[in-house]
Amino acid sequence: MKPLVVPAIIAESQEELDSMLERLNGKVERVMLDVMDGKFVSNRSLDFDFRLPEGFEYEVHMMAVDPLERLSAMAGKVDIAILHVETLTDIEAAIERVRELGLQLTLALNPGTGVGVIEPHLKEVDGVLVMTVDPGSYGGRYIPEALEKVRSLRELKPEIPIEVDGGMNVENSRAAREAGANVIASGSFILKSEDVAKAVEALSSCLS
Repeated sequence: MKPLVVPAIIAESQEELDSMLERLNGKVERVMLDVMDGKFVSNRSLDFDFRLPEGFEYEVHMMAVDPLERLSAMAGKVDIAILHVETLTDIEAAIERVRELGLQLTLALNPGTGVGVIEPHLKEVDGVLVMTVDPGSYGGRYIPEALEKVRSLRELKPEIPIEVDGGMNVENSRAAREAGANVIASGSFILKSEDVAKAVEALSSCLS
């Protein structure tokens, strides 16, 4: 796959979501929607029945204790499900359910979760997301050691898409790319920038 920069959206209302998507229109191919339930992580985001315009590929990052139940209601709106292994009691069953919903599946790892948890399932999924901050908000403390997991995953399955999420500025994106990541998810660096297009371009340059 070609490398991608994916803006990560945290929004508390439809109006806020619409405003962010309007800023991104025509500037990126894919958007990450951060769904937070206030339980798996302390904050809430997109914890309502949101509407999505056409024009983007959507991946939904499920930071919730009941990800599959919530995902069922979103299946017709989004393209890629990102599920945290920390929320899954049966990874095989989760893979099967996501396939039934007609979605691609990315498994996500928190900073404290090792690659071994998902290694048996790498042939069955469409990608892996490595968190480089503790999840739940914009601007968390960057954890560079998490990139060791990117290196391990790239060795285990050279062709798999590997996404990194958390603290992705230009310097950290360059390090993530060198470690083997080919998808960069970035929230505050892009969406808190005065010029979204320039911010996306700056991160994209790290992937070339």
